[in-house]
Amino acid sequence: MAFQHLDSFVKAAYQVVQTMVTPVIQSGRPFFNESPLQKYEVSVLVGVLGDVQGQVICGMSEATACSITSKMLGYEVTKMDEMSKSAICELKNIIIGNASTNLSLIGLRCNITPPILLSGGAVPDFLKHIQTALAVPLDTGCGPIEMNLALRLDDKQA
Repeated sequence: MAFQHLDSFVKAAYQVVQTMVTPVIQSGRPFFNESPLQKYEVSVLVGVLGDVQGQVICGMSEATACSITSKMLGYEVTKMDEMSKSAICELKNIIIGNASTNLSLIGLRCNITPPILLSGGAVPDFLKHIQTALAVPLDTGCGPIEMNLALRLDDKQA
């Protein structure tokens, strides 16, 4: 079970992006991201609680976020407004929901928190403890995103 909990999130991203945004998606080489919240113009963070605990942060440029939400909404988005912010958060919700289902198939239970959208590198104080994450680069055809996994298995699951 060493990395299955991480793989569940990457598989879910593939499934959802291919279905809702574009069939073209490829992953790059994972790396440790030392600034998973400050690095991106747009970040969507979802907390994970239960047998798997931590945060999943999807980071991207505003241009990528606009391109993705344009596909989702069916019209051109040139600037992140309330509707496009809601759409990108919903995409993240669906990804994490699918990951939760994937986790349940391997016997792990988890709950997710509502998404938090961050922009411009501003990080609320209650999230400043997140300093490193395993980042998986994804080329979506709409632009690059990085799925940052700051997760750990509960001690009894490890």
